[in-house]
Amino acid sequence: MPPFLQAGFSQIGLTALEVIVGFGIFWVGQFAYQKLFRRLELNLELFVRDNVAVAIALVGYYLGIVTALGGVLDKTAETWQQQMINLISYGALVILLMLVGAWIGDRLILHHCDCAREVKEEQNIGAALVEAGVHIANGLILSTALAGQSGSWLVGLACWLMGLSVLVIATRLYPRMTRYNVFREIYDRNNIAAGAALSGLLIATGNIVRIAFASEFQSWQQSFVEYGIVLLLCLMALAIVRWVADLVLVPGVKISDEIVHQSVPNVGAGLIEAFAYIASSFLIAWSL
Repeated sequence: MPPFLQAGFSQIGLTALEVIVGFGIFWVGQFAYQKLFRRLELNLELFVRDNVAVAIALVGYYLGIVTALGGVLDKTAETWQQQMINLISYGALVILLMLVGAWIGDRLILHHCDCAREVKEEQNIGAALVEAGVHIANGLILSTALAGQSGSWLVGLACWLMGLSVLVIATRLYPRMTRYNVFREIYDRNNIAAGAALSGLLIATGNIVRIAFASEFQSWQQSFVEYGIVLLLCLMALAIVRWVADLVLVPGVKISDEIVHQSVPNVGAGLIEAFAYIASSFLIAWSL
């Protein structure tokens, strides 16, 4: 067999094996999610109660896992056996940190109410969107905290904790920027538009953190000063986005009024605000 065909078949086999292992990681992840984190029966919620809120939160969790695994697959290995060991070990670590990040999100971001009850019992889609945003943002942070060939586990853990801290700070500042109680809107009114907008902010912030931590680790002082400067500049740019969205994307209309000051919140306005945050985070990434 020609060498190029042999190499091609080997790559196809390795890719197929990685996909199989990846779905195994998803299975373990969903088992841990329903048994350890949310303590619910997914089949009952998804296929008996047709609970869309649970589905949204779960999909966000899955997207967080697959995004985080992207950083793992960048690791180079000498043999396919070592590649599988890396994928399995990092996959287990990703699930653990995704669950810890979700727990931190419940306590420090979604602490204004019982998010588990809102999603499970009340089928609150706005709350589910915010939970999904936390999961995806956590996955984006992990994708860069676990990536790269330099640094150590301690460096990755420090970057991850720093990233989660930025998420918490962003959600504390967000109501000041919108000038309405976003959490009251989500939990008291089941305001899907407000949930979508906040979810977009979380995802964009996670992406900004991913950008800030993208360069290879050099030393604690040099790298973390660099990370902090890039992160601050990117977040300042992101803070301007909402004003620009009002001015450019929906001229003559205030997004906050559409989201809050209507008898039926305008979900489209919330989606536009979410898009503005996420799109801007990618534009910032591509410009650096």
